Amino acid sequence: MLQAAGIAWIGWIAAPGLPFVYLVAPLVIAGAGVSAAMPAVQNAILGAVARTEVGKASGIFNMVRFLGGVFGIAVAVAVFSANGGIGSPEAFTAGFVPALAISAALSLLATIVGVALPGRRELPLAAAKQQA
Repeated sequence: MLQAAGIAWIGWIAAPGLPFVYLVAPLVIAGAGVSAAMPAVQNAILGAVARTEVGKASGIFNMVRFLGGVFGIAVAVAVFSANGGIGSPEAFTAGFVPALAISAALSLLATIVGVALPGRRELPLAAAKQQA
């Protein structure tokens, strides 16, 4: 959610000639969101599989993470191209703001999906020993 808020904030204040100092707070907030989310996601994924499957789960997680990043960039570029361009600062801003809006929306969607996921199920002690 912090990532979505930081990205949306940047999109809200984006304008030609915006001093960099105005971007510091939203960039820190967005970075804090990513920094907090990634270890939690990795822990949840690797904690959900048997020890013998950790390597496979890690590889699949990284592949899906990179695929998601590529998908997000492709969507942002498509939105940017449909709404603006690089011909002038105004044209850049016209494409940049909607691209950030869709990026923030995708981050918010990921937050909603993450919250909706079921919690960890506890195995009975005998079953846990047998799986180990």
